[in-house]
Amino acid sequence: MMECEPELQYEIMRLRVLNSLLRTIKNSLDTTEILLTARDHISQIVSFDRLGLLIAEPKGKYCIVHELVTKTGLAFCPPGSIMEIAGTAIEWVFTELQAQSNPDLEHIREFAEDVYLYNDKINSIVRVPFFHGGTVFGIMTIKSIEKQHFTVQDIAFLQEVADHLSASLYFARMVMELKLQSHTDPLTGLFNRRALHEIHDEKSLLDFMDNLLLDYDFGETLHSLAVLLIDIDDFKGYNDSFGHVEGDKRLEALAKVLRYATPGHQLIFRFGGDEFVILLPNATELEAHNVAAHIRQAAVKNGDHRGEPILVSIGVHNDIWHDMSHLLKQADTMMYANKRNRSDDEIKTV
Repeated sequence: MMECEPELQYEIMRLRVLNSLLRTIKNSLDTTEILLTARDHISQIVSFDRLGLLIAEPKGKYCIVHELVTKTGLAFCPPGSIMEIAGTAIEWVFTELQAQSNPDLEHIREFAEDVYLYNDKINSIVRVPFFHGGTVFGIMTIKSIEKQHFTVQDIAFLQEVADHLSASLYFARMVMELKLQSHTDPLTGLFNRRALHEIHDEKSLLDFMDNLLLDYDFGETLHSLAVLLIDIDDFKGYNDSFGHVEGDKRLEALAKVLRYATPGHQLIFRFGGDEFVILLPNATELEAHNVAAHIRQAAVKNGDHRGEPILVSIGVHNDIWHDMSHLLKQADTMMYANKRNRSDDEIKTV
């Protein structure tokens, strides 16, 4: 009897945690609230250092990441970050319909992101799917800085947790999709011009982010805003040479660059044609220019679907809060000044 006691204690604790989790999140549609609740309940059974919820966006090309850490000093994905699905462990879980684990990232590198996780001090990871109607729509990731950290028993428990979270997360995703339908550009998946026009002062920006369940960590006070206006150089010439279908693919490629090159990956808008806008609340002028430089470098380095570098002109305007149209006009002036200051040879060659 004594040998069975620890197992009985574990089973009682497991059932209590799962029942409490279900009661707590059954009416929640807020991804951040669900993530925090999951952290508090999972940690009663399994120790970990990073916990993430990855929910596929409507087109199925990317996952929207919500992640937190339990130890200071560990890197993690900012709330609302975008992770591409193709070629990753996410795609494997979506396809195979089962959990995936790696107990030793130092020596086992199955997927492209594994090296980055190891560089961020992660040594073991478990990826557990969220199901709805027999298909996977998201993943829970649990990471540890220790090798061989998660046991078979741990993974089984994490799968039960994912089952409990799936219903709430699926409805949270549906609510998000309904809100995004009128606010997103169908080609790039970024916010559209209509969405940008809803933002005209501090309150409307906070309301916009709250309404679309976007997380932010710049507090309740917005004292300034940096606006980046990005334009693809010689885009008309590219369309004339390769056609509009290829031009659309080039736009999609730049949208991907903007997602990865912008802190938080959230307030990115397709303004129209080949123009894009990025809003950086409370960013300093130096921070905004650093983001612009990162975008230029990433667009050249990563290029488009043909492997051709993308050259862009970027106008940066940092100011205290004004009417949004004023901020955009100033960024537009800076963007065309940037374009004029570069020679035709520089624009059309790398």
